Amino acid sequence: MKRCLVILFALSLVFAPKAHGQVPTTERTTGILKLVQTIPLPTQGYMDRIAVDVKGQRLFISGEHNHALVVVDLKAGKAIHQTALAASPKKPVYLPDTNEIWVNLEDASVVCISGTTYEITKVVPLTGFGDPNRGGDNGAYDPATHLFYAAVEAFKDSALEAFRGTKDVAYGGADNHVTTGGSIEIVDTKTAELVGSIKMPGGDPAGIAIEPSGKRLYVTMGDIIGGDSHVAVVDLEKRAVVAEWPITGGPVPHTAGLDAAHHRLFVGSRIKPNTGEIGGGHQYEPGKLVVMDTETGKVVQALDSVGGADDTVYYDAATGRIYFPGTTGTVAVFQEMDPDHFQLLGKVPTGAVSKTGLWVPELKRFYSAVPQHFVLTAPHGSKDITADLRKELNLKQGMVAPILSNLITEPAHLMVFEYLP
Repeated sequence: MKRCLVILFALSLVFAPKAHGQVPTTERTTGILKLVQTIPLPTQGYMDRIAVDVKGQRLFISGEHNHALVVVDLKAGKAIHQTALAASPKKPVYLPDTNEIWVNLEDASVVCISGTTYEITKVVPLTGFGDPNRGGDNGAYDPATHLFYAAVEAFKDSALEAFRGTKDVAYGGADNHVTTGGSIEIVDTKTAELVGSIKMPGGDPAGIAIEPSGKRLYVTMGDIIGGDSHVAVVDLEKRAVVAEWPITGGPVPHTAGLDAAHHRLFVGSRIKPNTGEIGGGHQYEPGKLVVMDTETGKVVQALDSVGGADDTVYYDAATGRIYFPGTTGTVAVFQEMDPDHFQLLGKVPTGAVSKTGLWVPELKRFYSAVPQHFVLTAPHGSKDITADLRKELNLKQGMVAPILSNLITEPAHLMVFEYLP
């Protein structure tokens, strides 16, 4: 029972972000995004990335810990279906021409789900399928070629098995990856076949952004090699890594976004990897938004942002705004003043451990998926809530536990924000 509690809390606890350097205290939180709706979600635990069907007014949310794809009807304002999956869904993409949802899974496979029946119609095993030390994560889709690029990570000590509960090893994100073995797997969605595999210079291909031209893929590598994290630049015609750029100022990158017109790559980074501590590396603020020049590979600017970068960094070409979701309870909104200068407009409250968001320019709305989580209040006089909590987890049933007795559960929900000029 105690072990289950530890796992539960490690996944769901919400603490105040730990300061690392100076965090601005006068950030604007109004006049950026306005909350207009909250939709209950039938999930528990983390949710991962989101895809949208603009015409059909639907969202497809990866229920990471539920092993399900959740369908939300935006017009009805409710979840209408869950498709059970063999493993955790990671990156969904919606194909309007075929009315299909393609999503890569944690078990290193890609599945196709009908947008009509919501049933799985195709399964494509990737090169890491069946290997307990390899697992799927992020991805990108090129509508011109109908190719889905799925990232596969490589772990040490069977960390992926540990995350699934089959081994007594802590899953830690970037710090449990080996420095080789990661890949970008290429799936043809027209034929439902694996048509290629690109070896990556590390074990943690985290953030992925694809050029609209379909010629280049930018992959932020979470591995710390030689003291730096890197962007791996993939030539999609050669299907090979052709350059590696140091991400100065972004030590643990997890996300990527792109302003292709101005040749700017946006890298979302944490400042610490997960280390097995309660709360993990994503609890630390500030995180970092690193802006890079895709013509030179140089860092243009590095700005403080929210903690716990995990999802995509979204760039809106019409307004020059950048949306950076974090796990520490806010989404940071930046403004592109010009291609060399960016500034933080403010941080908009979302929800605890809400690492998943989506900016939909056609609807001028931002969606934030907030997982079910627990809120704890530290008792008066507590100087180290983590240490106090560990003591309470070892108490016998019936003994007084000041922290756990004040635990509040907040159910999962989708927050719908409207753009404000």
